[in-house]
Amino acid sequence: MKKTPIIIDCDPGVDDSYAIALANSCEFFDIKAITPVEGNVPAELTRKNALALREMLDIDCRVAFGADKPLVIPYFNKITGTHGEAGVGTVKFPPSKLGPDEKPAWDVIYEEAVKANGELLLFAVGPLTNIAIALRKYPDLPKLLKKFVIMGGGTFGNISSTGETAEFNIWVDPTAAKEVFEKLDVYMVGLNATHAAELKKADFDEMIALCGDNEKAYLLRELSKFSMRNAFERGFDNSVIHDALAIASEINPDVLEYEDYYVFVEDDPQKKNAGQTVIDLERKSGKEPNCHVAMKVNQPLFAQMMKDLCKYYGTK
Repeated sequence: MKKTPIIIDCDPGVDDSYAIALANSCEFFDIKAITPVEGNVPAELTRKNALALREMLDIDCRVAFGADKPLVIPYFNKITGTHGEAGVGTVKFPPSKLGPDEKPAWDVIYEEAVKANGELLLFAVGPLTNIAIALRKYPDLPKLLKKFVIMGGGTFGNISSTGETAEFNIWVDPTAAKEVFEKLDVYMVGLNATHAAELKKADFDEMIALCGDNEKAYLLRELSKFSMRNAFERGFDNSVIHDALAIASEINPDVLEYEDYYVFVEDDPQKKNAGQTVIDLERKSGKEPNCHVAMKVNQPLFAQMMKDLCKYYGTK
């Protein structure tokens, strides 16, 4: 079977961990690299978590460290209850035996794109700093990619300081996001899509049961328990597995429907909506669509994919 080479640029992260596990379970994906960036938790932790996830999931790939700060606007990370103290809920990682790649994320992304000869599928499910740096250094990168899919943005936001117009991944580094949207053909899986795919408590109950007590399912079992408890007892949004939806959309295209719109990112820090993906939903700008925006979600299908994921590791 011919496999599709993929890279996951991420900030692990509870939902990033689900996403990486989901990609690893797909028989027609070949994970070439995981490239952590500052985001959900500080870079020190996203890097540590990326290395640990590679080993825990037994992925034969490169882990290349990316940016530890945004391009321009400072971002002061505060660890929140959404991801737990170390960024991965209650998961306890053993010390990693393997170190990172000797090259930074942007160089590895470009190298793998060249090797893939136009077949690389690039996912970005964290702030877009690594991608922006790669585009600055390698302006020919766009023509080397088969497809570029992000989890970020959307028709509404989750950052209260902007009146909830900005989504976290875009808000952390809006300059990077603006440059990426201007240079790449973006498939955007935003909050309007991820929240429409929200899992129910019964879904998590079934996921935990499917994990069983299999050692290989430890990661998914702990993530599912943490997500259910955080969502239904503590009021966080862990019932929304944001990043996994972006991966799922490329495993089974029936899970999402995209519509084409003109989108730009507001990166002016003086604007109240800094970090917003401004979508011309009413097509009043007169500008041609430049982004594929996920608008419709098959929630039952996504929920089943998450259950199948737990079954995969539960019987491994």
